[in-house]
Amino acid sequence: MGRLEGKIAVVTGGASGIGLAVSERFARDGAQLVLVDRRADRFDEALARVGPGARGVEVDVSDDDQLRALFEDLPRVDILCTFAGGAVFGSIDELPPSKWRDLFAARFFGQLSACHYAVPKMPEGGVIMLCSGVADRTHVTEYAGGTALCGAVNALGRALAVELGPRGIRVNVLSPGFIVGTQIDFNLEGERVIDLVKGWIGSIPLGRPGSPEDMAEAAYFFATCEYASGQTIEVDGAWTAT
Repeated sequence: MGRLEGKIAVVTGGASGIGLAVSERFARDGAQLVLVDRRADRFDEALARVGPGARGVEVDVSDDDQLRALFEDLPRVDILCTFAGGAVFGSIDELPPSKWRDLFAARFFGQLSACHYAVPKMPEGGVIMLCSGVADRTHVTEYAGGTALCGAVNALGRALAVELGPRGIRVNVLSPGFIVGTQIDFNLEGERVIDLVKGWIGSIPLGRPGSPEDMAEAAYFFATCEYASGQTIEVDGAWTAT
């Protein structure tokens, strides 16, 4: 019997990229997966990969009403993983501030709202995993608003770990570096994207990007280590150590 046998795990952004890899990893250990994604066209392939018992729910995490309805329909939530949301890039004088607001709507307030609605359904021993990014710890070009976002999510994780600890709920943050196989919309011209990616890889001591499966192994540690709470793990090939 796996350590996650019978656990109900809700994964936002669960039909692609990091969220899908985490869903597959948890399913192999016996968890019952609820894959949450705003694109229903991804579910057939994702559910086939995750396996029997998993289900998909179409939700835009920036819509509070949709999140409320998602959690109202669940009997309980043992594990919440919030991986939904993308990224935008651009210099501070070029990218409209509305783009950063949209990013915060999904990547910050979407995670906060998911916690708001999930926590009442969580028993003692529940686990929350938020997702930030390494921009809080190292410079990422043309990502000023995203840098603020990463710092905000890390701070949220620490605050919730302290707040929810007395209720037996653990809260941690996964901070990905450059991970291939994710749905990043670079919203930049071709050469700027190439230069951006080259700069990232050149900053990584391991000299290569990571994979969603690397993130999934870190997520499994947080799901099963019963004394890990209030922590942020950078899965980044030592990028933030430079």
